[in-house]
Amino acid sequence: MKGYGIVFLSCLFLSKPLFSQSAWMAFLYPEETAWGTPALIEDFDGVSTNPELWYNYYPWGGLSLDSKTYTDARMCKEQGGSLWLSVDTVSERREFPSWMVDTLLLTKLGMRASDGKVEINRLTSALWSKKTFKYGYFECRCWLPKGQGYWPAFWMYGGKPNEELDFMEAKGERTKSYHVDVHCPNRCDRIRRWGIFDQPFGHWVKTSDEITETWVTFAGLWTPLGVVFYCNDEAVASHEASFNTEMNLIANFSLAMDKGAFSPGPNRKTVFPGQFRMDYIRAWEIPKANEIKDMGTLTQAPYIRCVHENNHRFCFEFSNTTLTRDQRAWIEKDSQPFIELDLTVHQQLLDYTYWPKGTYVVRIKNGAKVSERDLIIIP
Repeated sequence: MKGYGIVFLSCLFLSKPLFSQSAWMAFLYPEETAWGTPALIEDFDGVSTNPELWYNYYPWGGLSLDSKTYTDARMCKEQGGSLWLSVDTVSERREFPSWMVDTLLLTKLGMRASDGKVEINRLTSALWSKKTFKYGYFECRCWLPKGQGYWPAFWMYGGKPNEELDFMEAKGERTKSYHVDVHCPNRCDRIRRWGIFDQPFGHWVKTSDEITETWVTFAGLWTPLGVVFYCNDEAVASHEASFNTEMNLIANFSLAMDKGAFSPGPNRKTVFPGQFRMDYIRAWEIPKANEIKDMGTLTQAPYIRCVHENNHRFCFEFSNTTLTRDQRAWIEKDSQPFIELDLTVHQQLLDYTYWPKGTYVVRIKNGAKVSERDLIIIP
């Protein structure tokens, strides 16, 4: 799904349509529609990662001495309309800047840095946003690889204090589950089961269909109240806690280690190099979502997204949440009904090539209130 930028036209080009809005998103809360605007829309249709938006490595360096792993910028590439994050095994010695090498840890591990070089056995990849965010809806559409030890992830990180939102951490050998989690100080990641047992929130989400070797959308809605986690536009988990730090948006592809985090590591059947592909990453600002005070309202609200494709089409995407009888959406032309949107399907494509001249808006009825968003002007 490509081409979400706002098109600006002058009087010299009045034969072309004028897009009154670029991409937008709307959450249908009870009696209130919260409109959202894009904070970052990345469709990866270039020949290299956009240096204005991303680091294609970890800004802190990416060298892990204990696992002999390095996150190499060359393992993060754009091609064929997707981002390709790769992992591979190597056997080499590399020279790194002194600020990246913990000499005390090097000695503790019994490793030597002969000629200023250290041994590397694994290469991984990462994409790290230069922009930071506080609250919003964050999503990616990705192709998860299958293979033991693969560890792809889509998450946010806030630095100091260490606040983290893990929208998706997958394992290549777990074809019908993935992990969601939060990390924060003062035990805000703890929950109570049955009002008795205190335990961390992080857990594996089971899916009805396989999520490896197929395209899947993962997302999270972050507000002052907490976080809602989504898989293929369905709310699958939520955690009520306050996260106050602005965070970077990250996608990365790592390798687990036996007896380490997310064990097991690769085995003899694991294919190298391995690829984790991203079709798009989006971040949306949704100001009125921040005003919601009830977690149940956050998790149950349906939503609509609209993105403009290059081939004269609007793509409307609808969440899998059940609508009420008082919720509907439609397009009007010059203040007259034109097309009713089918909110019972997951996606609706509308080709505007032969739409007649006029001004088009999207209107949403949510309970007793009706609100609207400009869509397109065809002169």
